[in-house]
Amino acid sequence: MQRRIINRLAVKVFLISFIVQVLSGLLICFVLYSQTPEMLYSPKDELDDLLTELKDVSKEDGEVLIDDFIRRTGMDLAFFEQSKFITTQINDPLDDIGKLTLKTVSEYRKAMESSYETEHDMGSFAVMFNDDPTEYIVQYFDYGVKTNLIPRAVSKSYPLMIAVVVSLSLVSSFIYTMLFARPVKKLSAVSKNMAEMDFSVKCDDRRGDEIGDLARDLNTMSEALDQKIKELEAEIKRVKELESQKEVFFAAASHELKTPVTVLEGNIRGMIEGVGPYEDHEEYLSRSLRTVKRMESLINEILTASKMQSASDVAMTKTDMAEVLKDKIRESDELFMIRDISLDEDIDSGLYFNGNRDLTGLAVSAFISNAVFYSDEGTTIKVSAHNEEGQIAVLIKNSGAPIDEKDLEHLFEPFYRTDSSRSSRDGGSGLGLYLAKLIITKQGGDCSLCNTGNGVAAKIILPSI
Repeated sequence: MQRRIINRLAVKVFLISFIVQVLSGLLICFVLYSQTPEMLYSPKDELDDLLTELKDVSKEDGEVLIDDFIRRTGMDLAFFEQSKFITTQINDPLDDIGKLTLKTVSEYRKAMESSYETEHDMGSFAVMFNDDPTEYIVQYFDYGVKTNLIPRAVSKSYPLMIAVVVSLSLVSSFIYTMLFARPVKKLSAVSKNMAEMDFSVKCDDRRGDEIGDLARDLNTMSEALDQKIKELEAEIKRVKELESQKEVFFAAASHELKTPVTVLEGNIRGMIEGVGPYEDHEEYLSRSLRTVKRMESLINEILTASKMQSASDVAMTKTDMAEVLKDKIRESDELFMIRDISLDEDIDSGLYFNGNRDLTGLAVSAFISNAVFYSDEGTTIKVSAHNEEGQIAVLIKNSGAPIDEKDLEHLFEPFYRTDSSRSSRDGGSGLGLYLAKLIITKQGGDCSLCNTGNGVAAKIILPSI
């Protein structure tokens, strides 16, 4: 537990900051102590101040100052009356000034001998008190050693300086830790949410420093990961749906192929065995050929649908929808005549889109043929194509019985028919609209079917260029 706490970034930052600042403060104190210039001090330096003070005080007060001076400096002082002082002999000091002054000749002599032996400083000054007209001589004996005042002052202030340095280091280290470690903790919390696939939490990216840059990078990465995961989930869903569609598609394809194969097998076996009507080989060979052709058409459509499903993209060029529509309408002229269907055409020119001309023609042909087959004879089919707000809109309307609403949503499914009685006999494979939907969506468009009251309308939308 203790090791885990020490390994925390906030603790490391705090300890390092604190140690560095304390060491820096102590180093400054050491440099200050060692590099300050000398300011030598001697007790004699204070004697002039004492003599100046004595001029302004009474003799009684002066005695207090004198005793305090002797006690503090360790100097010896002897007082004499100036009128009785003889410089060439040992004088008898006064004993009524101060308690700590030299008061006898023997004390005075001893002080002088000590000064001579140790070569200490001694001398004399005149002194007076403001309430005593007598002039005095003070003889001093200085036994003190000169010391450097600044280092001594610094050393005395060490405890206070250390306390200040430690306090400031604690406060600044705490603030620095909060400024640095707190945003890092927030970034860590966001990254933990990202690891749990929660991209809703964002970092505070308002900072202008490196932590702010990291926060912005994390937000960008979070958005990118969220987008990629959503795309991946959508792709997985699409692949699953495609696989499911393929299974349904091939199951239906197998079922659709089974019927003509059975019919063909029955015709051939009947002709070989000469059973009843099958002796008319010309009739049943013709029927068998039609069955084979229908199987060939169905197989080709199945192959096309399979390619469209598996292809990731389609080879596309600049294509004119107006030309595609007119070509397919011309190809359907005979069908229009057989069904006695008239055409109302309203097609703009220059309807360009990025697509595959052949495949688009296949899709358009499926919609036109369905409109013809499921229209009443003698009615009119309307085909219009316009550019609407950057999109090519193609509308194919027929006149006939509307489609049951429950069937509308299934019409683009493979092999789905609304009326089983019109399945094989109409020549449809049940793949036309399914293929049309695949082709249009592969080119970035969409298609739909809806009832119009007296018929059905097919709408194709493609992005124009």
